[in-house]
Parts: sequence; structure tokens; C-alpha cells
Amino acid sequence: MLQLDKYKLAIEIAPVPMLLVSGNGKILLTNTLLDQLFEYETTALVGENVDILVPENSREHHPVLRDAYFKLPSKRQMGHGRDLSGITHTGQVIPLELGLDSVTIGEEVYALVVAIDIRQRKQHEGRMNLAMDAAASAMIMVDQQGLVVFINKAAVALFGYEENEILNQPVEQLVPQETRRVHPVYRDSFMSSSQTRAMAKEKDLYALHREGHSIPVEIALTPVETPNGKMVMSTIIDLTERVEAERLANHKSEELARVNNELSQFAYSASHDLKAPLTSIVGLLRLCLEDLDDGNVDEVRENLQRCLQVSDRSAKKIEGVLEIARIGRDEAVFEPVDLAMVIQDIWLDLTGINQNDIKLQLDLNHVEPLLVELQTFKVILENLLSNAIRYSDEKKVLHCIEINTSHDENFINISVTDNGIGIPHAKQSIVFDMFKRIDERSGDGLGMALVKKQVDRLGGTITFKSVEKEGTVFYVSLPRKSGDHA
Repeated sequence: MLQLDKYKLAIEIAPVPMLLVSGNGKILLTNTLLDQLFEYETTALVGENVDILVPENSREHHPVLRDAYFKLPSKRQMGHGRDLSGITHTGQVIPLELGLDSVTIGEEVYALVVAIDIRQRKQHEGRMNLAMDAAASAMIMVDQQGLVVFINKAAVALFGYEENEILNQPVEQLVPQETRRVHPVYRDSFMSSSQTRAMAKEKDLYALHREGHSIPVEIALTPVETPNGKMVMSTIIDLTERVEAERLANHKSEELARVNNELSQFAYSASHDLKAPLTSIVGLLRLCLEDLDDGNVDEVRENLQRCLQVSDRSAKKIEGVLEIARIGRDEAVFEPVDLAMVIQDIWLDLTGINQNDIKLQLDLNHVEPLLVELQTFKVILENLLSNAIRYSDEKKVLHCIEINTSHDENFINISVTDNGIGIPHAKQSIVFDMFKRIDERSGDGLGMALVKKQVDRLGGTITFKSVEKEGTVFYVSLPRKSGDHA
């Protein structure tokens, strides 16, 4: 015991709570600060087993850990990265950090233990955690090994994990696969630089949700010095709503540009194409006035009839523009239709009973029934068949139109083929433009523009191939709805 006396004074004057423990767990020395920390009278702990200071839920395993330490005694800091606690004489559990060092006295090895009360630190951390949990932005703290040591409620909600599934796990599990391999390099680089940094200002940045989908984010990295070393606080802003708003804004901008273009084309047509009919009507009406003065009733009737014809054509042209403008305002309503019957009805309307000069062939290989918006689909077929009839080649003995259908997993494919005059190569780029005529048989130049709008409304695509003097094929692909899948 005399050998311990020289340590007694050193331990007593130490500015931190200290105790000396033997290999069998017996407490040999304590200082006043240690006694006060654990609420014991001075020297009351001397002779007691050190397990008396260990909470009951950890007391059973403590002798094993103590024996392991004495087999390989060394200087060790305990409490970093996991919670350690002690229990006072009155049963109060207090959070601690422990410092262990071995001391050899004679032939015996003892453990010199420093116990640091970290209750104030824990209270401060608790207040900080409450404040960060109340934050609207997601926040994650990562240590130097890249492990998550804190995550607030907003981050838990953002990534879809439970808190215990994130804590003490590599932060890379929140990084998309394509950047996961290089992320530790970026992380180590930031740890070395120790400067606050905003990310995703100039490039798109994504995080990974638990369910596997990417989340567009903006991240601010802030270095934090803690008692456990340097860490990084990541503040994460979910950009999903902003990205979607930008997408919608871009879509609306594109739609507005398209509408403005159509309005410009309409204004051009109104000032040029409609000017001539109006001039004709004015001229004819003046002739009517002159004929009335001369008593030429038959001439008046003829000129008025011509006025009606010009007016009717102009009205139909305006109605065609309005119909194009109305497309897409209402949601498409799909219903099952018998394609063969629809074709038969349209063909009868277009050709009447006498069909000897034009032959229509059907090769229908699609799954039945076809789900489409009926009136929209009729507009598409009526225009395609009407054009095929209109542009027939009078030099050919037989005028043929063929409709073929097929389907794959996602689309119904329809082709309308004719052996007519074809579309001149120089005119093929304007086929779907409003008010653009292929030749004098093109009417008002609205038919194919209307077809393109209707196909777009149904979510499909339309293309064509044409060889002058040989014929034209129009290809329409429409998405298959769930009801028409085989």
C-alpha cells in the first residue's frame, strides 16, 4: 500500500475525476472529484468493485471487457462513437467519456481511469438535434470515415429510410450508383479543404431514395469541428418540385411558342388567303347591284350563288383553324372500336356506292378491340383516305389504297398506302404545316395539320414515305391501352 501512496496525492490534485483499479476490478484510489461525480462520501468507493459504477444493463458484460483490457493494457479513449454511462450512488445514470491508461506498481498492473462528465455536452447536442429536426431542409452529419452520425427528420422523410437504417452506415448508400465509386474521393477532398461549399449550382446533382429512384437535390457542405473530430454537415434541398415546375414551364413555353406560330400562320392566311375571297365577294356584290339596276335577275342569282360558294369555303377554312386550336383542351376519352367497320363507314361516306374506279384492300392484323377516341380517330382516317383518293394517278389503270395494321407490345401500327401521284420531294417538308398546299388539289392546306394534331392528342406518331409518280405511305403508331393488350 505504501507504493500507492505516491499516486494518491497525484490523483487527488488532478483537475479531472480519477480512480485507480486493480486487475480484479477492486477500486484502490479515488479523488474527491470522482467521489462527487458519483455522489459518494470521500473514500467510500475504496475497496468496492468498479462494477458498482456501471449501470445494471451493462454490468453483466463488464467483467469480460475489463479482463480483456488487462490482458492487453494500453492507453485508450472510450466513448467516441458510442454512448457510455455510469451510475451514481443515488441511481442517477450519467453519460461519460473514459480515458484508460495502464500503471505498473511493483509487479502488478493497474488501470488509471479518467471519467469525464458529458451531461452538458449531451444536453447541448440534444438541443441542437431538436433544432435540426425542426428544420425544413434535410440535414445529415458525416464523420471522417464517411459514416452517418446524425440525420434529421426531414432527411428521413426525403430518403424513405428509418433513422436506424441510416445511422452508422456509409453515406454512399444515399448516392446514385453511377457516382458511388468516386464519391469517397470527393468526400476526402472536402475533408481536407475544410471550406463551406455549395453543390449543384452549375450541374445537376442527384441523391438516391430507398426505393431506387433518383431525387434532384442541391447540397451545401459545412465542415464542423466536434469533440470527436472533424465532421461534415450536409444540408440537402429537394428540387423535385422546382424541377417539375421548370419542366412544366418549359412545356408551356414550347406550347405557347407553337400556338403563337399557329396564330402567326393564321394571321398570314387571313391577310393573304382570305383577302382574295373577300375581294371576290365584294366584286360579285357590286355586280349584283349593277344587275339589279339593269333588271338582270338571273345574273344577280348566279353571282349571289358564287358569293355563297366563296363564303362557304372561307368559313370552312376558319372552322378548320378553330378545330385545330381546340384539339387538346379536353382529355381524350378512349373506347373500343371495330376498325373494319369504322373504315367501311368512312369509305362509304367518301366514295358513295360507286367504287369501281378505286380498290380498297384491308390487311388487319392488330389485336381487337382497338381502344381509341372514336371521333379523333375518324378525323385521322378520313383525311388520310380522302388524300389517297384525291391524289390518285389518272394515268394508272387501277387506283389502289391499302390499309395494313399490326401490333407489338406497346403500339398499334396502321399504314395507309396508295399508288397515286406521290408527293414531290421539294414539298415533303411542309406536309404537316398549316396553310401549306402541295398543289392546286390541296384545298385550304389544313387537313394534314389537323391529322398531326389529332395523332399527337392520342399520344402517337405519324410519318410517311412518298415517291413521286409511284405513291405514298402514311404510318401511324398509337399507344396500346391496357384494355387492348392481348
